[in-house]
Amino acid sequence: MAGTITRHPARPRWKAWNALTLWILRTPGLERLAERQVCELRFRARRSGRDIVLPVMYAQDDGTVVVLVGGADRKVWWHNFSRPHRVGLLLRGMTRGGTGHVVAAGSPERADAARIYNDRFPDLAVEDDPMIVIRLDPETRQPGGTS
Repeated sequence: MAGTITRHPARPRWKAWNALTLWILRTPGLERLAERQVCELRFRARRSGRDIVLPVMYAQDDGTVVVLVGGADRKVWWHNFSRPHRVGLLLRGMTRGGTGHVVAAGSPERADAARIYNDRFPDLAVEDDPMIVIRLDPETRQPGGTS
């Protein structure tokens, strides 16, 4: 039927899951359940200017955070990182700033990003999914989940 909007049936379920995960990350005492594997990623969308807040699985090596974009063909948020883009992270109870960019399959940075991710999650296949590599700013470190 012309003009019919097709809604993705899983979207409400993922919104609820994301909201629950973000709540856990921000709740004292509960954050320890998730913070070793999941962090809060914040950024401003390039086109709409909206603030985006997502829970993402991450791997960290010193000042580098790597996020694997699993199921990238069903997600659009990661396209904001086709060029370097500023982010905020709630990472183990600390608010951190940084700059992230996409590392695609075939990129010279790919091997190092995949190593960082596989060291943390050896049972997850990296394959050809895009990765976001975030270089943290050391001077933006502050306690708490405030932004």
